[in-house]
Amino acid sequence: MHNYFNLKRFGLLFMKHTVEHYRTYLMSASVLAGVFLLGGSFIFYMIPGPVDAGFQMAIFGVLILIAGPLFTSTIFADLGDKRRAIPILTLPASQLEKFMVSWIYSYIIFLLVYTGVFYLVLFILMNLKPWPGHQSEILSLFQDKFVLVMMLFSFLHSVTLYGAIRFEKLHFIKTGFSFFIFYALLILVNTVFVRFIVGRPIKPVMPFSFLNFQDGINFYSVGLNAQQSAWVFIVVPLISLLFWIAAYFKLKEKQA
Repeated sequence: MHNYFNLKRFGLLFMKHTVEHYRTYLMSASVLAGVFLLGGSFIFYMIPGPVDAGFQMAIFGVLILIAGPLFTSTIFADLGDKRRAIPILTLPASQLEKFMVSWIYSYIIFLLVYTGVFYLVLFILMNLKPWPGHQSEILSLFQDKFVLVMMLFSFLHSVTLYGAIRFEKLHFIKTGFSFFIFYALLILVNTVFVRFIVGRPIKPVMPFSFLNFQDGINFYSVGLNAQQSAWVFIVVPLISLLFWIAAYFKLKEKQA
């Protein structure tokens, strides 16, 4: 077990990574805050009314699903440069410790920084443009929609983390391209499979989504019940876990 994970060695590796990259991470956080502030100012200016919690949740979700994979795709960028990759791969630390440092920074610390910056900018903007007589609404993360956002974020993080290790150059572009190719193939295969089962022409359909088809002049849309839909919250996290495991073994393969 000592060869796989040692808390003291992990702590030293974490501190080393922090010292070497804190300037880049601070700059990234500043850029994120700037994007939030400029984009948020434009939205608050254009909307002729108070921004409710539902809209705040939509903005929070969309931006984290974009910013998260972008940041994650850079976490193993040094592996694409042989000159910088050799010192990383030959560090006296286990592959699990190296993987966990990058995972913590790209997942946990990113979430904390992103959420903190989002709320800070939201607080500033809501105080710059108050609405007299209206009780301001602040986004609460303790809701079902946040669970869905976190599930999607975890899935995209796991895929992007694997791509960051798998590809040596243009990590984000190659991962995104591969993802959308697989996504298109998944829709195609699932549509053919469902069409074979129902025995009639149907619209393209994703797993666990609505089945849409037309019968004469009538259009039908068939969905899953609540119990069946709950499988999404089991399958997607399991896929995310498998991609994280695959990413770890891919890093282990590079160091071998």
